[in-house]
Amino acid sequence: MKILIDTTGISLQKTGTGIYARNLLNHLTLEAGPLEFFILAQDDDQEMDFSRQGNVTMLWVPARFFRLIPLRILLEQIYLPLLLLKYRIDVLHSLHYAFPLMCIGTRRVVTFHDMTFFNMPEVHERLHVLYFRFFMWASVRMVDHIIFVSTSAFQDCTRRLGPVHGKATVIPHGKGEEFRPNFSPEEIQSVREKYNIGSRFVLYVGTIEPRKNLPRLVDAFAAIADIDSEIQLVIAGKLGWMADSLFDTIKRLGLASRIVFTGYLSEQEKCRLLASCTVFVYPSLYEGFGLPALEALASGAPTITSNNSSLPEVVGDAALLVDPTSTEELQTTLNKLLSDSSLQEELRRTGPIQASKFTWRNTAHLTLEVYTSFIHKSA
Repeated sequence: MKILIDTTGISLQKTGTGIYARNLLNHLTLEAGPLEFFILAQDDDQEMDFSRQGNVTMLWVPARFFRLIPLRILLEQIYLPLLLLKYRIDVLHSLHYAFPLMCIGTRRVVTFHDMTFFNMPEVHERLHVLYFRFFMWASVRMVDHIIFVSTSAFQDCTRRLGPVHGKATVIPHGKGEEFRPNFSPEEIQSVREKYNIGSRFVLYVGTIEPRKNLPRLVDAFAAIADIDSEIQLVIAGKLGWMADSLFDTIKRLGLASRIVFTGYLSEQEKCRLLASCTVFVYPSLYEGFGLPALEALASGAPTITSNNSSLPEVVGDAALLVDPTSTEELQTTLNKLLSDSSLQEELRRTGPIQASKFTWRNTAHLTLEVYTSFIHKSA
């Protein structure tokens, strides 16, 4: 059985969708058995190179052209269908919504990560909203199988777009084994020194964009900073779009000296900061899964996150949940956790237990079941 996985929509700096792609492919190609994989990837993204595996054929396209959405449409709708015919592909898996509308003899699988292009269009560029809305609508009506990363994402989709025409399966993300609580003091100190981070800090990890709700986090932190001269807020992640309101809030509150922006972190650095933070806060307004919250639990970080969308599904009882639209509730909960060492220890104990329920190996195993289900249908 031949599987082609399209990764051309994955960005170079890996956040949620990119981390999913990298870990899924790593485990799929190790555990595929008789399946043969073809991976379509941008030639500037060597993290997508799995040619070392004997059952993988890499198909590279020039990134200088196909990072642009108008040209990527030509790739998806003209070049990709030709590849499917040339290599006699049985199943195409598109990891980032878009797929070829016309293909002959190939089953199509699409992963849905969230519904922000419908739920929160104001936080995306207009071209992206139009592009992804169309393909999400088409997926529901045309593809053979949609993989949703959470029950919440599946329910959001059916509320917005109606019943899925093909089959739908919820396959949650996993967390890497590198996320753990027990790093040495030397390993932790090196990354804290690099970014000038003290011993007590509140940490956020994720893209800096409107739906992550960071201005409210800064507002909540402001009152705590007034009474605790040592605590810092560390905001780790790449700068996304429409971030002006965050920087305006920091300037208005005079907190520039108390807030550290690290920029995009390597996985090694992220692991160490998560394992050493005093409290991790992820106050997102909406998530399809919420991978940073899961990674924080695995790292033993006492965690506060939102009570909406998929986040309660991911963190269970191992984190404190707040209404992300209430700055007062966020501030009260943050102050409570920072001042209660026994509660911190309880969450440090329960976080890794909850996180152990989510593994990339299981994600890959369930995805392989989706692929092989087509064999049984053909039999």
